[in-house]
Amino acid sequence: MLQSEPCWYERNWRWFVLGTLFLATFLSYFDRQMLGAAMTPISEEFKLTNAMKGNLLAAFLWTYAGAHLFVGLILDRIRNLRWFFPAMVLAWSATTVLAGLATSYEQLLFMRCLLGVWESVNFPICIMLIARIFPARERSLASGIFASGAFLATLIAPKVVIYFSTHSDWRHSFILAGLLGGAWLVPWLLIFRRPTERGVTCPEPLAANGGPVLASKSDTILAVLRSPAFWAVALIGIGIIPSLYFSTQWLPTCLEKSLNLTYGQKLGNYLLVIYLMQDAGLWIGGAVVLWLAKHGVTILTARKAVIVVGYSMMISIALLSRAETALAYIVVFCCFTFGIGVFLGNQHAFKQDVVKSHVATVAAWVGFIEMMFTAFVVQRVGKMIGEQSDFGPVYLVLAGLTTFALLVVLVLLRPKWLRIE
Repeated sequence: MLQSEPCWYERNWRWFVLGTLFLATFLSYFDRQMLGAAMTPISEEFKLTNAMKGNLLAAFLWTYAGAHLFVGLILDRIRNLRWFFPAMVLAWSATTVLAGLATSYEQLLFMRCLLGVWESVNFPICIMLIARIFPARERSLASGIFASGAFLATLIAPKVVIYFSTHSDWRHSFILAGLLGGAWLVPWLLIFRRPTERGVTCPEPLAANGGPVLASKSDTILAVLRSPAFWAVALIGIGIIPSLYFSTQWLPTCLEKSLNLTYGQKLGNYLLVIYLMQDAGLWIGGAVVLWLAKHGVTILTARKAVIVVGYSMMISIALLSRAETALAYIVVFCCFTFGIGVFLGNQHAFKQDVVKSHVATVAAWVGFIEMMFTAFVVQRVGKMIGEQSDFGPVYLVLAGLTTFALLVVLVLLRPKWLRIE
C-alpha cells in the first residue's frame, strides 16, 4: 500500500522545533542578561566595588560551567526530554523572579549561582536535537538560528531593564523576565510530539517521548575524551567564549565608562545596534556555509572559510584603545560582535560532529571547559580594569584569545577527526 506524501508541516517539522529552541535560548539569555544591564542601579543600591561586580557576573558562570560536567551524561540518557526541558525552563524562570526580590548582595549572588545550574541544560539540549533532526549542511544555519535567540535577548534586555530602572525599579524587569518562562511551554508541548513518527534523521533512534537510546556510561566518557576533535572544539571555545561573555556582561559598563554615558536609553540604543550585529553574524555565517555547501564546497572548508572572515572582524577590538569618538567605539564593537556570531554558530555545528551518539555530552563537556575559563576571565576583568575602568588591557587579551581560536580551527580541525555527515 502506497504511503501518502507528508504534509507541509511534517516535511518542515524540524524548523518548527528549531523555533521552540530559539525561544528557549532567548528566555535563557534574557534572564541571565538582566544583571549586566541592571548593574548600575544594583551597584548603587548595594554599594558594589568593581571587584564585587566581577564576582556577581562570574558567579553564574562558575556554576553554569560546573553543572556541564554531569548534565551531558544525564541528557544523553534522559527518557522524557519533552517534560524535562520545560521543568528546567520553569526552574530558571523562578530563580530570576527570586533574584528580583533579593535584598542583599549575598542573596543576589546565591540566585546567580542557582541560575547557572538550571540554565546549563539549554545549549546541550538544543545542540543534541539539531544533530538529530537536521542534515549536516543545514546545521551551521540551524545552530546560528537557535543561538541567535541569545542575542535577540541581548538586544531587548538592556532596553527593558533601563526602562524599568529609570521609570520604576530594576527589580520589576527581573520579575517580568521570570514570568515569560511559563508562556514558552505552550509551543514546546504542542510541537515537540511523537518525534519518531516525523521522519527524524539521526544516528540512533529516539524514544517515543523524544529521549535518545541509552548508552553505556564508560563508553560515553572514553569515546568523548579520546576524540581529538573534542579537544579542538573545546580549545576554540576557550578562545572565543570570553569575548562572547565580555560583550554580554561587561559591555554596558564598558560603554558607560569609556564614553562617559549616563545610564539611560542612549546607552540602550548603542547596545541595541551592537547586539543586532551579533545576531546578523549568526544568521549570515550559517547561511553562507549552506550556500557554499550547495555549490560543491565541502562543509569543513566552508565553515573554515567563514570562520576566517569572522576572525577578521573580531580582531578589530585590538584597535579599540585608540578610538577617540563614540562612533569609532560603536563601529568596532559592531564588527567585533558580528565576528563572534559568525565564529560561534560554526563552533556549535562542530560540537555535533565529534561523537554522533553522544552529542549532549560533547556539548556539555565543551561547555564546562570553555565556561570555567570564561568565568575566570570575566571575574578578572573587574580587577584588570581597576577603579579607573581602563579596558585597554582587556581588549588585547580578547584579541589574543581570538587569534588562538583561529589557529586551532586551521590546524586541529581535520576531516579524519570529525564525523560530518
